[in-house]
Amino acid sequence: MKKNILTVVIMAATVINLVLTAVLVFSVVPAMNKTTNLIDKVASVIDLEIEDKVEGEDYTIEDLEPYNITYETALKINMVPEEGDDTMHVCLLGGISISFNTKAEDYAAVSEQLKLNSVYAEDVVKKTIGSYKKSEWDQIKAEQECVKKLQQMYDTKCIVEVIFIDPMVA
Repeated sequence: MKKNILTVVIMAATVINLVLTAVLVFSVVPAMNKTTNLIDKVASVIDLEIEDKVEGEDYTIEDLEPYNITYETALKINMVPEEGDDTMHVCLLGGISISFNTKAEDYAAVSEQLKLNSVYAEDVVKKTIGSYKKSEWDQIKAEQECVKKLQQMYDTKCIVEVIFIDPMVA
């Protein structure tokens, strides 16, 4: 009789352990994964801010010279189609404004080169905008991508900002 009671107690403890393990796996582990992802995102944002401060040169708003490229009629840029959607989405763009840091060492050469032949800058903007889906469109991110691509293309830190003039995604 004592052996049967002991067996029942051990069996009950085993069942309780199994239930608690299942609760742990299905409720605590996903919450921990979400927390880990949130911490990773926050850490990446902090790293980006630190990188921007290190990479960026010292300049003020007075040191910036904008160069505007405007279109008589809005430029129509085809975007990547959405999956399962037959509609062709476009971005209409009224123009582009590129800001130069006038205190940069290569300011004169880069600004002159870009102003004489802005086709390459316009192409970078078209390709960058065209690489987005309508649902993924983020104007600030696209402008930052254009700055990075233009800096790589012209091998300079003189180009500090690209602004889309009157963008409309449809």
